[in-house]
Amino acid sequence: MEAFILYLSNIHCDKCEAAIIKTLSHFYSIVESSPTAHTKEITVDIHDNQVKISGNGNFQHNTKRIIKSFEKSGFKVMSWEILRDNRIVVNSDMNLEMEDMNDHDGFFDLVGLYQRFITSKSDKKHLKYCKVCQDKQDTKHQSESDISSSDTIVVVDSLEKEFRASFLIKGMTCSACVQTVSDTLSSILGKSAESNFSINLIQQSLVAIIPNKQLVNKIIDGVNDLGFECSLVEVLPVQRTINTKVTAIIGGMTCAACVNSIQSMVNELPFVLESGVNLVTKTGQFILASSDDSNIKTLQETIEDCGFDFKLIEQENINYTSNKVKPRTINIKISGMFCDQCPELIMNYLSNYGDAVQIQQDNLISLTSPYIKFTYIPSEDITVRKFLYELNHLHATTTGFEIMTDSPGPFECELIKPVSIDEQVKLLAKREVLGLAIRLIVATIFVIPTFIFGIIAMSLLPKSNKFRIWVEEPIWVGNVSRNSWILLILATPIYFFVADTFHRKAFKEIKSLWFHKNSFTARLLRFGSMNLLMSIGTSVAYFASIVLIGLSSRQAPMSDMGFHTTYFDSVVFLTFFLLIGKLLQSYSKRKTADAITELANLQEKEATLVEKFGNQYINDTRVDIELLEVGDYIKISTGESPPVDCVIVETLTTVEFDESALTGESTPVKHLIGHQIFSGTVNISSNSIIAKVTSLESDSLLSQIVNTVRDGQLRKAPMERTADLITGSFVPVIVLLSLITWIIWLSLGYSGALPDSYLDIDIGGWTVWSLEFAIAVIVIACPCGIGLAAPTALFVGSGLAAKYGILAKGGGVAFQDGANTNVVCFDKTGTLTKGELTITDYSFVGEDLVKKFAVQVTRDLEIASNHPLAKAVRSFVEKINSGTLSGNKIPQVETIPGKGLKGQVILHPEETDTDWNEYQPEEAILGNEKLFQEYNIELTSKQQELITTWKHERKSIILVGLKCHKLYKDNSFHLVLMMAARDDIRPETIKIIEFLQRQNIECWMITGDNQLTAEAIAKEIGIKNIVSEVLPDEKELQIKRIRQLKPGAVIAMVGDGINDAPAMASADVGIALSSGADLAITSSDFILLNKSFPLISLVTLFDLSQTVFKRVKFNFGWSLIYNMIGLPIAAGVIYPYKNSRLDPVWASAAMALSSVSVVLSSLALKFYKPKFKGSDFKFEDIQVIEPKEICI
Repeated sequence: MEAFILYLSNIHCDKCEAAIIKTLSHFYSIVESSPTAHTKEITVDIHDNQVKISGNGNFQHNTKRIIKSFEKSGFKVMSWEILRDNRIVVNSDMNLEMEDMNDHDGFFDLVGLYQRFITSKSDKKHLKYCKVCQDKQDTKHQSESDISSSDTIVVVDSLEKEFRASFLIKGMTCSACVQTVSDTLSSILGKSAESNFSINLIQQSLVAIIPNKQLVNKIIDGVNDLGFECSLVEVLPVQRTINTKVTAIIGGMTCAACVNSIQSMVNELPFVLESGVNLVTKTGQFILASSDDSNIKTLQETIEDCGFDFKLIEQENINYTSNKVKPRTINIKISGMFCDQCPELIMNYLSNYGDAVQIQQDNLISLTSPYIKFTYIPSEDITVRKFLYELNHLHATTTGFEIMTDSPGPFECELIKPVSIDEQVKLLAKREVLGLAIRLIVATIFVIPTFIFGIIAMSLLPKSNKFRIWVEEPIWVGNVSRNSWILLILATPIYFFVADTFHRKAFKEIKSLWFHKNSFTARLLRFGSMNLLMSIGTSVAYFASIVLIGLSSRQAPMSDMGFHTTYFDSVVFLTFFLLIGKLLQSYSKRKTADAITELANLQEKEATLVEKFGNQYINDTRVDIELLEVGDYIKISTGESPPVDCVIVETLTTVEFDESALTGESTPVKHLIGHQIFSGTVNISSNSIIAKVTSLESDSLLSQIVNTVRDGQLRKAPMERTADLITGSFVPVIVLLSLITWIIWLSLGYSGALPDSYLDIDIGGWTVWSLEFAIAVIVIACPCGIGLAAPTALFVGSGLAAKYGILAKGGGVAFQDGANTNVVCFDKTGTLTKGELTITDYSFVGEDLVKKFAVQVTRDLEIASNHPLAKAVRSFVEKINSGTLSGNKIPQVETIPGKGLKGQVILHPEETDTDWNEYQPEEAILGNEKLFQEYNIELTSKQQELITTWKHERKSIILVGLKCHKLYKDNSFHLVLMMAARDDIRPETIKIIEFLQRQNIECWMITGDNQLTAEAIAKEIGIKNIVSEVLPDEKELQIKRIRQLKPGAVIAMVGDGINDAPAMASADVGIALSSGADLAITSSDFILLNKSFPLISLVTLFDLSQTVFKRVKFNFGWSLIYNMIGLPIAAGVIYPYKNSRLDPVWASAAMALSSVSVVLSSLALKFYKPKFKGSDFKFEDIQVIEPKEICI
């Protein structure tokens, strides 16, 4: 007894089952009970998508016929198998390798075209009887009728990604400690982020939601500076999931017209919210309203209907916050299964984990599909390594299964690695180049004899040559020369089997345009791409030659020389040169895409895994990074790079890491235990370290950088959109020009305006003679050069920017604005200065008792402050404290924005200090001069003189006032302490400002400092335009004011990315420093990763933007000039001069050269070198500044 089992993907209803029975009835007699032996009786069992045919029907002999009948009936056969006595005799997988070999864009793609035609025909047949599909079709048509058209193309933006970081903090003893840590976190994360962290005094722990992993080390350093011991426990990604983000590889795109074609069709789908397509990487990103599989399938079908390939790479949910441990999905291949019990054994083993393991029901393991895919939440007891080990030692028992550690089981398991988007891009580019290379090789084989018979024999040899006489001899039919028949034989396979790729894509473009509900304006004025021009050029040449042979065949031979006027040689040479151009273009674009791939390649592929045993780390093992889990311990030796982001847990001394690959700065960064280190950096110390894995490959900082750059590349610059508009109407214009050219020459010829000497062909007259000009116009036109002018240059530019520590989040728009920037506004603290304030001078106003009160209230007020000066003031108090400080006496502190702090002094009932009990101060204030003016506190002339001196020394002023009725005999505040703080200017600031001003870029400084201090700093730096005494929320208004003063100016705002976010959003170009910003700040267009010399990156940014857009303009201009010069020449404007014309063959060569030259021009950007580098500047030796007391 045999069984033939088929798996059909589209069995939807009872009518589908009836169609299956009807199809099988053509081969066998179907019975309900057991079939009779040695007859053609069978039984049919249909369950879900499985059709099981049982009987003695010689299934192996009829396999192909049955499958073909099912496909003709509208069913899609996924796989099949034939069993004899419950053992597999043959199945579809045995032919898998051969099928895979045929599944590429190589030679004989005509077979693929036929298969797609059959598939389309099959779908229509299935739709005739399937009620479910008919209902879906009605729903789809109803949805399409409700779509409203829009000319606005919205580019996908990568939504924010956050992380949940857990820390241990040793040394916290009371709520004041908690408040101190909380204030420090507020200063690091920003006041608005206070709800994003939580401190647990009892558990000595901290949990913070951070937008960027780089803030981890800043939090650790900030807490450690307070005197506590802070160490990182873990960092987990926080996901946002409402809509669905789909990333896909789109094959077959050659120019901007292809991109326009895809986006115009995709944007009509009702469930597509946003879309972005990148021509260079051949990737697309789409935001869908839901994760419904039918939406993704419809998206795929829409793109494929346009003539392009669609391959889903990544599907992820966005915009939903969850702080749970991220689940992990793995796919394991299991070899060694030999019976039906083997899959059951594996399923029983995984079921033993209960809800901890979720097996994907659409991918159940079987003998024919030895793969098991499941999702689990990693923990100490559940890891990918444990699954592989236990499956490799799994044995069946009478009661179920057993893991025998000393005995390998019958299975060999292998983790299937998910293919990254970069690998997919490489594979796609490789296949495209390979397919074109195969076609080019075939074309070359035919080009050689075509050159001999079409060029040498007919043009280079004298008419008396025997070989030329032989090929011109008419044979077979009429007056058709032997040469014409030979060229027909050579051109036919080239046209149908080599140039078919152009014909297929052109056909699908036209079909997509006319079969979808597009307006007649779009159908007539915005259609086609380079493929259509290539197809028209070769088709006109080929079929015109067929017509000429037909005309020649109707005339009797008149001499030994037959008619030989054809364009068959043009078909061969056109295809040959076009393929050369396409191959060079594809190879060059592949090299362009390497700019981002080089960043991704910084990540190691293996890690040294160690086991923690007490306080020791033992059993070093080299493993693939796919086998790592969060919480694993790895060893990083000298010269090695962390394969994933991790935190140092053991090191003998301070270690140094080279982070230049990520930040562009060459100065090594020192790390201690508890510091986070990133994938892509290199351990350059002399000793190895042990680190704990905090994130897997896809969540690393390096992956963030790559994704930020890649997503930014989908943002089109205005010039790109201009190019898109041109290329969108380019093909219709060229087709029209071609027709006009043909009609003009034809009219001139038949009207007698042209001399008879122009007519140099033997058949066809002026009609055929004029056609050669029309073909040349079609072939020489090149929209690819225009379409590639901007994307390729911007792609290389964004890769270069990342190489030098600049993330171009804003993409092409930001690059264009950066190139045109003529006004730069700087935040002062942390941007122009180091952001490390220290108290340099101070003066007490009063005797020892006043000093005692002043020091106490100053410390207590600043404990609750998140101002950058707070750390400097607290450090100052610690230095001058002589042991008189007691517990906090100002528990509630009021922040007065832009001015300072105020608090009420509250003494404890059990206060033991007699001075405090005797005088009982009521209130205290700390702030700037504005605050003291508000409380009418008058300063003496000497005090005012000292403050003025400090201001001229560009120091910030901090004043402390005290209200104490028993001491001062009134209810007013009195000055008790004056302090001066200085923030050193960055070593590169002066030189960078000078450079920017030489480039005619106007520099402004926006600061909250008082006017004298701001003017002193600006004078030292060299900035003439100053806006001082600005509150944090007023910076945005100042940007708008500058825009009014400078109409038409392109304004850039440079700041720390948190307090300056509104100003950066208001400016044309927002530039954030990574020291205070995260990688996903929506307000910023560029992010500078260089921490040591960030302003160097700023100069590199502007210079690189200008360089990139100069190249974009050059490419664009070259492409336009090429077409403006080439088209008239091809149309024949120079023909009156010695009958000079551009043959279609050489027109195709010029076209290929045009697009290739644009890509090579963009690749030349890789030779760019920055104007400045870190070694041009030296940090001043760090000196400990001791506060100097001034007595007045």
